[in-house]
Amino acid sequence: MDNFSKVDMVVFDKTGTLTKGKPTVTDFKVFDDNSEETLFTLVANAEKLSEHHLGKTIVKEAEKKALDLTYEVINSEMIKGHGLKATVDNHELIVGNRKLMEQENLTIPAEIENYAMTREKKGNTAIFIAQDHGVSGVISIADKIREDAKQAVTTLRQQGVEQIIMLTGDNEHTAEIVAEELGLDDYYAELLPEDKVNYVKEWKDAGHHIAMAGDGINDAPAIASADIGIAMGAGGTDISMETADVVLMADKLKQFTHAFSLSKATIRNMKQNTIFAVATVVFLLIGVLKGEVHLASGMFIHEASVLLVILNGMRLLTFKERQPTYSKKEAQDNLESTQIDVWQKGA
Repeated sequence: MDNFSKVDMVVFDKTGTLTKGKPTVTDFKVFDDNSEETLFTLVANAEKLSEHHLGKTIVKEAEKKALDLTYEVINSEMIKGHGLKATVDNHELIVGNRKLMEQENLTIPAEIENYAMTREKKGNTAIFIAQDHGVSGVISIADKIREDAKQAVTTLRQQGVEQIIMLTGDNEHTAEIVAEELGLDDYYAELLPEDKVNYVKEWKDAGHHIAMAGDGINDAPAIASADIGIAMGAGGTDISMETADVVLMADKLKQFTHAFSLSKATIRNMKQNTIFAVATVVFLLIGVLKGEVHLASGMFIHEASVLLVILNGMRLLTFKERQPTYSKKEAQDNLESTQIDVWQKGA
């Protein structure tokens, strides 16, 4: 509680934290002789064991299309922060971001790169598919910003948080759209898990008290490195929740701001009670030494002070955080902005 109350910088992951973590496939395009159904089936089978949000999204889309997910997958390898490699139905697949394609010495043709950039500028995450040593398709996936995200950012500012920053492994264009929509101080995109950890450690070394909020496997190291780690409970992975100091079981960002407000109120209450209790003891001691406080009056004053300390502490039971105040125009803008999908806003 004491560490939480001292936080002056809040760092958010994007997917599943500032966004709902329920992305959907918005587009799928094939650039070779494969049919969309054939290539998507291969990719979905490769993603069956994935713990990542985007992998799960691809599998769900395949289930919705009633595609065959019984293919044997061999040599499956998850590449942290990039994607995966696997052999499915005798086809070698590499599925992931640009960095993974570069790492595997795969050249993305100009046509595919231009298409992916267009989708990213509309707020999508572009997933590249390489089959048998050639980039052959792109899956576009988009997520929605949480309805309470903008209010949470405003509330944190009013509670004294100096900087609110987003760290994400997603592409630059999507990250920029989300950061601009929520009014964040800064953002860093296309990061690996170790990059997130390095940023958190750098800010801690600069004297900041950091709270890191995330929900995925890739967030766990940064959550562990922060002064206070927060995990989104409903959609979070087991490792992120085990690592975190605070787990938001309601999976709502307003619970984060409430927990932060409550920690500050609790520490403030503790200090008030400590000062009041010590002052009472000093008063009684001086009174006894001067012969002006006797047993009955001393007991009365002492018990009254204990009762006041208890009553002061009980105020926390009815604690309510201060809600952000908006002008009429700001309130209307916030209402409208929370209804807009990231990819729709980009479009």
